[in-house]
Amino acid sequence: MITILNSYLQPLAIFEDYLNDEITEQLNGAYTLRFSVVLDEDKSQYIQVGNIAEAEGQYFNIVKHRRTRSESNEVAIAVECEQVSYDLLFHLFEGGFIHTNTPWVLLNMALEGTGFMVGAVQHHQYVSIELKEGVNVRGVLMEIAAQTGCELYFDKYTVSLLSRRGQDRGVQFRLGKNLKGIVKDVNGQSGEVLTSYEIDVVELNTLPEFEGLEYFELGDTVDIIDEELGINEQQRIIEYSYSPKRRINSKVTIANYIEGIQDTIYLIQTTTVGKDKWMYGVKIGPDEGIVIERYDKMAKSIFNADEFRMQKGNGSGSYTDSLYFDPINQEYEFTGVVRAGQFIGGEIQIGSNFSVDETGHMKAVGAEFSGDITASTITGGTITGTDIYGATITGSTLRTSSSGARIEADIFGLSAYDQSGTLRVALGMNSGAGMSGHVYYGPDGSYEGQVYSISDELHIIADNTLFLRAFGQTKFQGVVDFSDATVIGL
Repeated sequence: MITILNSYLQPLAIFEDYLNDEITEQLNGAYTLRFSVVLDEDKSQYIQVGNIAEAEGQYFNIVKHRRTRSESNEVAIAVECEQVSYDLLFHLFEGGFIHTNTPWVLLNMALEGTGFMVGAVQHHQYVSIELKEGVNVRGVLMEIAAQTGCELYFDKYTVSLLSRRGQDRGVQFRLGKNLKGIVKDVNGQSGEVLTSYEIDVVELNTLPEFEGLEYFELGDTVDIIDEELGINEQQRIIEYSYSPKRRINSKVTIANYIEGIQDTIYLIQTTTVGKDKWMYGVKIGPDEGIVIERYDKMAKSIFNADEFRMQKGNGSGSYTDSLYFDPINQEYEFTGVVRAGQFIGGEIQIGSNFSVDETGHMKAVGAEFSGDITASTITGGTITGTDIYGATITGSTLRTSSSGARIEADIFGLSAYDQSGTLRVALGMNSGAGMSGHVYYGPDGSYEGQVYSISDELHIIADNTLFLRAFGQTKFQGVVDFSDATVIGL
């Protein structure tokens, strides 16, 4: 169940039917919620930036939502949320935060006036924090965690500083037991070898037969065992992703280090450009990320984790997208001319009438070619042209016109029709009877006679009168047999 609250934490709507739900939390890093719902006129109106989504007893700010209409005319809303500590990005210490004291005192100084409170603090020695102008409260918290070697825990509007999150519960992730997939990543770029694993796991604890067993949390130390890959290690869970609706197929990242004790955006904000402050045409802030704008406002680029835009300006501050990347939904849009030496990809889709799939199969409503077309097989309904050249033409029917006077050839033979479309001559073969020949019809389509061959004989048969005329001589050769005939006029 996901409950939508207003800024006063009053409930506005409850969603029990949702999909693509996922909560992801990193040690000293991101803490997010994502889910999708089908448009509901009564409830969906409350999915707005500024409202809060409550899931599993935790509060998340709605920071982004996208509505998409499918071919079936169904509207889906994809929602992205950040744990409410996201608010701390917008509380600034313009003059910097430079203090020395215990972490408890420093945390209270940092959170004063933000609506957040300090929870448990498990480090009591003095530390010195020296952050210059333009730092936000979230950055201060991250720096306190970095200086003390502790880990932050955000519970609604309470911030705790723990010496260590999680514990060793003796949990094993083993192939054939609860480990579905694993990726091992070894990185030595920093000069120190850092090893991490991305693991798809089945949470056995959620199954009735394993209730109370194999339970784990973010920060726990666990064993990873995959005999086929030669993996048998003990490391910590530094990232945990799961479905709040049905926590069974989850994903964890396990490593011998904590990456992101101070994530990239905080580091940029505290060491280079202040939040939303321009410096040499560059601005960095929580809303758009990195923004680069030309001095004459004729071009601008926007880059963040969710999108990348290059825009064309009109010189007065109005911009339109020339290039747009949306990696989450895998949508990439271009305007203007694209030139390249080679395109390699899976599928091409232009509108709803032209497509090429990854096998090379193309669909189009029409095409014009000025050169040659080469193909092993052409299948279609109508071919219109001036001349057709080829060694072999194979098909079910070949005709000189679709109606009126014409000649048709099909699997049964050759047929000739007059101007009124009446069949007049048919040439064919009856393989079963061992016969082949011509059949003739009158102007009204009635049968008149036929000429056909049969074993050792050629027959000429008229249904009515057979008329033979020669303006020269009529000659017979061979034996003439009139034994079955009546001869008159001699």
